[in-house]
Amino acid sequence: MSSIMTCHKRASLLVMLALSGLISLPAQADLVTPPASVTINFSAVLNPGTCTFSLDKSTLALDSTHLTQLTPATLQAAQPVTLTVQDCSGTDASLTPVVNVSGDGITRDTRWLFRSSDSTASNVGIMLVKTNAPPSYSSTEVKNGDDIPLAGMGVNPLDQNIMFYAGISCGGAECVSTPPTPGSLTARILFDLAYR
Repeated sequence: MSSIMTCHKRASLLVMLALSGLISLPAQADLVTPPASVTINFSAVLNPGTCTFSLDKSTLALDSTHLTQLTPATLQAAQPVTLTVQDCSGTDASLTPVVNVSGDGITRDTRWLFRSSDSTASNVGIMLVKTNAPPSYSSTEVKNGDDIPLAGMGVNPLDQNIMFYAGISCGGAECVSTPPTPGSLTARILFDLAYR
């Protein structure tokens, strides 16, 4: 089952224009002329472009992991997930299309681990890595707010597949000083089209 999201970015622009004029009359001691003004409101819809995003899985089940498997500086049960980007159009000439990745999480041993607040297991999270091969703990993780470029500035992205791996980690030395506790672990990761 796949999920599809089409992104349309819209913004309203309100421009206020004030016109004022003064009427000049011959000088008289008791005559004061108030200025006249009028306001015109303008609005516009700005559409920087769109793409269709889909994932090859709507849920990625990482199965059960025993606490003894969660040791310092390891990534457990890593599974692949593919983001498909298609049908992009309307990229502005001065903007770069990107996939913006976001989600709640924690930092452990300088590693960003995605985890939702409704998780009952503590001191553990999901490490997401953009790679085509199974990663290790030393791989560079994707963090909340990271942008993944889809094309150059002003270029409509070609259809493409971006592969990620997601695995469970408790961080580095913190796995010993504040070890993980049993429970459920949930992470919600969003992939949004953005223009920078």
